[in-house]
Amino acid sequence: MLRLLTAEEIGLHYLMLTAGTLVALFDFGFAPQFGRNVSYVFSGAQEIKKEGVQIIKSQSVINYRLLSNMIQTARLFYRFLALIVLLVMLVFGTLYMYQVTDGFVKVENTLIIWIIFSFATFFNLNFAYYTALLTGQGLIMESKKAILYSKLVYIILAFIFLFLDFGLLGVTFAGLIMPFVQRFIAHSYFFKKEITDQLNLFQISFQEKFQLFKILGYNASKLGLVLIGAFAVTRFSLFLSGLYLTLPETAAYGLMVQLFSIINTLSGTLFGIYQPRLAALRVEDSKWGMLKDFAFSMQIYYLFFLIGAITLVISGTWLLSLIGSNAVLPPMYVLAIYGLVVFLEGNHANFATFIITNNDIPFVPSSLVAGTIIVAGSFMILKWTTLGLVGLVMVQGLTQLAYANWKWPYEVCKSFNISFLKFLIIGFRESRNKIALGLASSSD
Repeated sequence: MLRLLTAEEIGLHYLMLTAGTLVALFDFGFAPQFGRNVSYVFSGAQEIKKEGVQIIKSQSVINYRLLSNMIQTARLFYRFLALIVLLVMLVFGTLYMYQVTDGFVKVENTLIIWIIFSFATFFNLNFAYYTALLTGQGLIMESKKAILYSKLVYIILAFIFLFLDFGLLGVTFAGLIMPFVQRFIAHSYFFKKEITDQLNLFQISFQEKFQLFKILGYNASKLGLVLIGAFAVTRFSLFLSGLYLTLPETAAYGLMVQLFSIINTLSGTLFGIYQPRLAALRVEDSKWGMLKDFAFSMQIYYLFFLIGAITLVISGTWLLSLIGSNAVLPPMYVLAIYGLVVFLEGNHANFATFIITNNDIPFVPSSLVAGTIIVAGSFMILKWTTLGLVGLVMVQGLTQLAYANWKWPYEVCKSFNISFLKFLIIGFRESRNKIALGLASSSD
């Protein structure tokens, strides 16, 4: 894409990706809340609480009626939500795209591209609960396979359409096919005969679904506010850049954000895999087990993020020139500053996610305040200064450094009565133990 699309098309593509991230917020935190409670059910919980978790001291059977209720509630919720999102995108999103492309003239077929992207987002959201079902059951490998295979189909189709000279239109159409592939694979992994037979035994009334939705929605609404704040922190400036910067400048900013986001996501893969386990350990009230697993997963996060970020800052521009990219990265000093900002952001976000495993969300006000400050600061930087991208990065970094970057790591360490240094030492010891265990197993 970087080689075969124009800088204007790349800029538009990043704006659409940002729009897709924004509409994902419409579920208002329901997806992670749903997935976490599925983990509770498979761990033996017999009821879902608004706050906290039911502690299970002995082995308990799965409550399939509760599981059936959760699945049907999620399916109904996402079907309704996807329709609302589609309407919003086709109306308000179209007006925004008209504005940033000077009346759909900067990029060929802009309107058609946007309509296809809107329907792709609709289907993605409609099937969003499948990933939560798989991870909640502990089928992490299957969840990742469903995502991976659907992405491979997308990549192959996009590759073909690009070389057939369909441009961004072809890439967007490939994205329309992807959610159907993921849904088909995820459905086959989760709805095995033994589970389907159990779930089919129950008829769930609308009143039961609504009651469960209110329970899930209690913390989901708070998490949704946090996610809105997080979007304002990390993504809203891209929307503003589309209004105040050129599309090639937006492409440079979007490319930097995307590459660091990839590094952050890959680095946090183990922590993501451990989340259902951490939720199960909460139910079992195993504090030492939680601390060891969390510290180990964060040790891996630190290692891989630093390797990836340093490589990108030093070699990113050279690698893009090597492939003949039509989009460029910002200067190296901007990359370095932004890398540090994303590292601190990812670190405190993982600590905050660990707090959520207790079905507790204490950071709603601070997240909204930070998001508001960053949105206002980004607007002022773009409208009344010439700082451009470095100004956007500094606003985000300084705002988060003032509170969130240190607050949530501190709170987690305080809950275990340890210092952050002790947390790092525990993570290092767990890493060393697992390496030793792996070497012993391989020698056997």
